[in-house]
Amino acid sequence: MRIVGIAAIGTALLAVAAGCSGPAGHAEPARVLRRGGTVYLLAESNGFAHLDPQRTFTTAALNVSRLIYRTLTAFRTNPNGVGVTVHPDLATDLGRASDGNRTWRFTLRTGARWADGKPVTCAQLRYGVERSFAPAAAGGPSYPRQLLADTAGYHGPPPGDASAPGLSSVRCDGRTVTFHLRRPCGDFGDVVAMPVFAPVRPDLDARGDYDARPASDGPYRIARRTDSELVLTRNRYWRAASDPIRPAYPDRFVVRFGADPGWSTDALVTDRGNARASIQLDYNVPANFVQQVINDPEQSARTVSGPTGAIRYLAINTRRVTDLRCRRAIGHVLDKQAYRMAVGGFVAGDYAATMLPRDIAPTVRHPTVAAPAGDLSAAVSLIGRTGRCPDQLTLDYQDVSSFRWAAQTIVDSLQRIGVQVHANAIPKSRFYDVVGDPRAEHDLVLAAWVPDWPNGSSYLPTLFDGRLLEGNATGGNYNLSQLDDPAVNDMIDAAQAATSRRRQDAGWAAVDAAVRDRGAVVPILYERGLAMYGGDVGGAVMQPVYGEPDVLGLGLRRA
Repeated sequence: MRIVGIAAIGTALLAVAAGCSGPAGHAEPARVLRRGGTVYLLAESNGFAHLDPQRTFTTAALNVSRLIYRTLTAFRTNPNGVGVTVHPDLATDLGRASDGNRTWRFTLRTGARWADGKPVTCAQLRYGVERSFAPAAAGGPSYPRQLLADTAGYHGPPPGDASAPGLSSVRCDGRTVTFHLRRPCGDFGDVVAMPVFAPVRPDLDARGDYDARPASDGPYRIARRTDSELVLTRNRYWRAASDPIRPAYPDRFVVRFGADPGWSTDALVTDRGNARASIQLDYNVPANFVQQVINDPEQSARTVSGPTGAIRYLAINTRRVTDLRCRRAIGHVLDKQAYRMAVGGFVAGDYAATMLPRDIAPTVRHPTVAAPAGDLSAAVSLIGRTGRCPDQLTLDYQDVSSFRWAAQTIVDSLQRIGVQVHANAIPKSRFYDVVGDPRAEHDLVLAAWVPDWPNGSSYLPTLFDGRLLEGNATGGNYNLSQLDDPAVNDMIDAAQAATSRRRQDAGWAAVDAAVRDRGAVVPILYERGLAMYGGDVGGAVMQPVYGEPDVLGLGLRRA
């Protein structure tokens, strides 16, 4: 391994942090890519906990699932690699709103077909949305429960029965589906890009293993799924003419689970064998490789970097850590500088003072982090005026290499105020299933959130609306602070009802400030990604909605 000088490291890191990484940030034109071949997606996680569209809610699974099934609308990374744009997908447009944004209509385009040749219908879409209310769909996003009208007491249709009486707020008329919402939602056209609103085949759902092998109406179907890999091959009934989102260059995608970041990066550096057709999916270039990769022109040209849209944060369980001053003290003493060094230095992201990155709420003022290494005196002052923090706390975190070091910085930080922290490692593939059960979650959770669409409405309601706790009491909870504050809930309602983007941003900024004032969360880092790929791979751009390379545009270069 070649070692480079400190001055060169600083210059290169600044270039990456500024998004100036040359060709890595731009997708090649289609003429550079060929049809056919196999692209390998390297995943550090040990599999996807769920691929059922109503249960899928982790970034890598959301990213890959877009190859398998389609949604009414979909996000596609812009050709210049900066930002995303929502496009019609199964729908012919981005939706038609009426009744003050309380009623939305979408018309399904013709030509979309499942992998057995049967057409995609409105009744299947309605069934998919309604089955998200069933207990078996626990773990998926709660947007239908949050937004649709007249859902009280509804628990989904019987498995496989699309004829059962369903929700009055989801109606089909030929190829047109109409949604009636309980409150105005100006960005509902973005919301339905989530697969929780995707169609499902009732006849296949009746067999009882839909999560293991969901039906495909996208360009690829599941050919094989094991603990070590997911193999996708072409859906021979898919037609490009009916799909404006997916170019579908490769014949096959193979997701290889359990990739070791060090070994895989070393293989990509040497760029031989299958590594030439591989790309890192759900993890970054490890910190000990960053200097080498970004300072070597050939290797740097085979990276994709940029803001991921993700916020890395520490959730404080307010039901277990009940002392407000203690929670605020934890926020003051946390060493964000040590955390960032543990995950790769400032190439890994920018210090976070709020839960909303600047580009998500661009019309409001964002505070800066005054003491990145923590403010011990402020923390001691707080806990000196009231009861002490607990002597011991437990921190839940994902058991992957970079977060082991990151978790240790939290352990070290809280030791400075006399709190001993037990770091509880949870396998990445099961992490949100475990901490998403409010009964199983411990005192602290090192978590991340990637927006489902670029607006504050895709961050704060799911993370802090206390009214969602009851419905997710046994699983599927993402309010890891377990905060249920009526004032915060009212502020969320006000922000969601705002009609202009400026008023929305101001509302979300107020929610963000209130949540931090209650000591429910400590923002740590606005994350950036740096992924590497082999010399035969083209079309790689960072997908900020999923915080990793966008799989849709990937292909193999022409010889």
